[in-house]
Amino acid sequence: MIKNGRPYTNENGAIDDELLTDHSESEIVEIGDWIRKNIRGSRAILKGHTSYGLKHILEHDTDIYMTNNAFKDAMMLAGYRPVDPNELNWIYRIRLLRDENHNPSPFFTWAMKYDGVDCPEGDFAGDMKKDFEFPVFAEHSVILDYLDRNGACDAAISVFEKMWKTYERENH
Repeated sequence: MIKNGRPYTNENGAIDDELLTDHSESEIVEIGDWIRKNIRGSRAILKGHTSYGLKHILEHDTDIYMTNNAFKDAMMLAGYRPVDPNELNWIYRIRLLRDENHNPSPFFTWAMKYDGVDCPEGDFAGDMKKDFEFPVFAEHSVILDYLDRNGACDAAISVFEKMWKTYERENH
């Protein structure tokens, strides 16, 4: 919700009233630079990303932790209004310029041949592309540990195992 012209979150009694101005001057500058470089206004609603997800991308890029409310405040101050300010996680009419993970991993690069293909491997590749934390190391155990730590379902792990075997066969 918006209260006194600023975002205010009260989710089941848990209040998040942190604002952009609660951050240091250097962080405010860096957050503004990130928004300027990565977000553009659009007529279309950005699909697949809410204020909560966008704040995580910002944190990944800048190492600046923000609450969801502080991110919403930054977006408002930058001129981006939510489609529905009464939602917990706001969606916007924006384009995210950096919407894909440019991971240098040989496995990641190889897996992108499945991106956009209507199959389990295509779904996995599409998820990898949007996961800015996906490991850069093409090592089976590193990727499997990452999937386990992040609660990947059995089907996703099974698809990864199948893809890894094919990757190994084609590249070694």
